[in-house]
Amino acid sequence: MDNILLKYMEKRFESKIIDPKKEMFCEGPVVTISRECGCTAINIANSLAAKLSAKTGKRWNVLTKEILERSAKELNLDPAKIEYVFNSKEKSTWDEILSALSSKYYQSDRKIKKTIAEVVRSFACKGNCIIIGRGGVVLTNDIERSFHIKLQAPLEWRASQLQKIYNLSMEEMLKYAEEIDKKREILRNYFNKEALPNTVFDVIYNSKNLDEENIVNSCVNLMQQKGVLGKQIVMG
Repeated sequence: MDNILLKYMEKRFESKIIDPKKEMFCEGPVVTISRECGCTAINIANSLAAKLSAKTGKRWNVLTKEILERSAKELNLDPAKIEYVFNSKEKSTWDEILSALSSKYYQSDRKIKKTIAEVVRSFACKGNCIIIGRGGVVLTNDIERSFHIKLQAPLEWRASQLQKIYNLSMEEMLKYAEEIDKKREILRNYFNKEALPNTVFDVIYNSKNLDEENIVNSCVNLMQQKGVLGKQIVMG
């Protein structure tokens, strides 16, 4: 019974799933940052955006919550209604059914994830942006002028960094870091059914051994060497 109702709902509420990579030609440039839990990305992203803006003469934007907000707007939903997707959760069959019957604004999991993919892709196509997480590396790795970064570090070190934020025990932080890593992997795998190999990244940094300034300077140099910045460079 559940399956019959769910199939009916999908036919009624869901348009054909479209691969955003096939629908949108993207030139970039775009940067994505993937990170293990406990490796902070926002400071690196902001510093990198500032350096790239100065170097190219064009403003670079850092995208995190903007992807959630734009996706919610496209779906005519409150951002809180779709945030569960980024936590790698899915509605049960009966949750889907009750939501569909009780709200004219119902959107299925697949529709929400499809919209998120399209929003990420649209930002990337506009170029000059740095996308933190959100499946960005999977959705933009075919773009020629793209650069993909991964931040990682030993689990114990990451847990110790999390302790500074949450003031919880090492055991709790170890468990938390492992859970978040799994959730992020699930989200990436939704957009790419095969496990994501490390070879998809242009560079992987050990956050324990390298400070943020070194990472940012290295990224700028590597982007220039790869040709990601193209002929946009106007300043030294």
